[in-house]
Amino acid sequence: MLNLLILILFIVFNSPTVAAETPNTAKNCPAWSQDTLQRETKSLMQQIAQWDQLYHQKGISEIDDEVYDQLIMELTHWQLCLKQAPHPHFPLAVTIDNKLVHPVAHTGLSKLKGEQELNRWLRGRLPVWLQPKVDGVAVTLVYQKGKLVSLISRGNGSAGVDWTAKSQYIPDIPQNIENAPPDMVLQGELFLHKEAHRQQLSGSDGARSRVAGLMMRKEHVPELKQVGVFIWSWPDGPTEMESKLRKLANMGFPLALRYSHKIEIPEQIQKLRMHYFAQPIPFATDGIVLKQEIEPRGSQWQPGSNSWAVAWKHPLRYQVTQVREVNFTIGRTGKISVVLGLDKVKLDDRQISRVNIGSVRRWQQLDVLPGDRVALTLAGHGIPKLDQVVWRIKERQYIHPPDKQRYHALSCLKLTAGCGQQFNARLKWLGENLQMTGVSSGSWAMLTEQELVTDLTGWLTLSVQDIAALPGIGDKRAQAIYSQLSKAKNQPFSYWMKGIGVPYMDKLSDDVDHWQQLEQKLAEAQLKQQLTSGQLKKLSDFINDEQIKMIAEKLSVAGIKGFDRENGVVVNPVGIVQ
Repeated sequence: MLNLLILILFIVFNSPTVAAETPNTAKNCPAWSQDTLQRETKSLMQQIAQWDQLYHQKGISEIDDEVYDQLIMELTHWQLCLKQAPHPHFPLAVTIDNKLVHPVAHTGLSKLKGEQELNRWLRGRLPVWLQPKVDGVAVTLVYQKGKLVSLISRGNGSAGVDWTAKSQYIPDIPQNIENAPPDMVLQGELFLHKEAHRQQLSGSDGARSRVAGLMMRKEHVPELKQVGVFIWSWPDGPTEMESKLRKLANMGFPLALRYSHKIEIPEQIQKLRMHYFAQPIPFATDGIVLKQEIEPRGSQWQPGSNSWAVAWKHPLRYQVTQVREVNFTIGRTGKISVVLGLDKVKLDDRQISRVNIGSVRRWQQLDVLPGDRVALTLAGHGIPKLDQVVWRIKERQYIHPPDKQRYHALSCLKLTAGCGQQFNARLKWLGENLQMTGVSSGSWAMLTEQELVTDLTGWLTLSVQDIAALPGIGDKRAQAIYSQLSKAKNQPFSYWMKGIGVPYMDKLSDDVDHWQQLEQKLAEAQLKQQLTSGQLKKLSDFINDEQIKMIAEKLSVAGIKGFDRENGVVVNPVGIVQ
């Protein structure tokens, strides 16, 4: 079991996807003590080892390949911060009997970060060739006099694991080629055959890990028939790409010919990149590869050194980032939502630094705290969504959420201690429903911070001079705000009812145009069963609350239509029979 894990780690941690992206600096190291960084690095190493063991020994995939790769990058960065070798502290060497040296080194690929880098690389190189970057496991195939003599995993680029015995169970790998040159070395990707795979919708779906798992098993498994091979390099083969591709196809490797494109102008590249990202093809991809036609001799190839080919990866479906803070927001009705502050990341051309994860209960179920790593994706309309917590920091500092018993539909109708968020949300809602243009949440916040407005009706008595005295508010803006406040006083009664937050008004049988009519409408709603018993109680509790009665009284005094007095008395509704 231990040997199996060691071999898997040798393949996965030294794959071209990971090795070519290894950072070469220790900038932006975590703001932890050295001891803490040591402990967190060890903890992440153990988690990665656990994922590998679960998948390769039990077939359980707990993490997406994209997420796995990003966490490997994170781990490597931490190890550079610790001045450690950039790989996990597991024995990575394979036994002499099971190791083969590559006749031509695997160079890996540099990764382009965007169109600017693409255009710089293309300068003076056009035409070039484009291929999909097949998401699988890199290998070397060695043929002598047309017979396959070696199949070698990429390993560290110089040497890898001998997989020759497994090759006979993979139909796509010819064991004998009649028209092959006497000595031929090919480099390519073992991949998992898929039907109409769409990368944009399904991602890699664990394809790379499944191939690695199949190749690492000691026993033969029928699933090897699902493995294909895509030859992406023929060192020291024909110079002209078209000739090279046709000869490969004639020798039993047709995919490179089918999926290679000659690029004459840069505009073709983005179009083909999105094609391989969105359209159905028979294998998973994680980007595209661009290569110039003329390559150095194979004897000059070195691990980690490749100037004649680059990769441009697909837009990430998942982006891993660190949670910086956990914030609680209290809305107008007292609902508490949890918003995570994040290290800024880019998803589909959007910069994301915050994500709303919903209720306190969901936050507690997710068990996410500052320092944890989360995977983000984009939901409908490009809204960022937390997909999962992918790794939890070992040294956790727990946070106590606000008391949910304190905040509800009738709390914070006045500005009191601990009520800032909910009260300001109430004012914003009221302003929107009274159609106050240009009176933003920031405007309300300034009014409450200066305690010019401490209840829902406090703004009714403000003067232009009161508003102009606020910090940073000039006469022109003060006049504009005052104009909107004045206009709001004449809005219809229904706007006021919704703005105050009276629930279920839309469910009552007829329009209500006066506060005193609510008693009658409640009784009618009860008889006609227009509202459930729970809704009736909620509505009754709301309009009979002493604070709401006080608001109605103040609106009456202010002369707001629908709250006016009859015979000098404000008529308040009474409770209904439950």
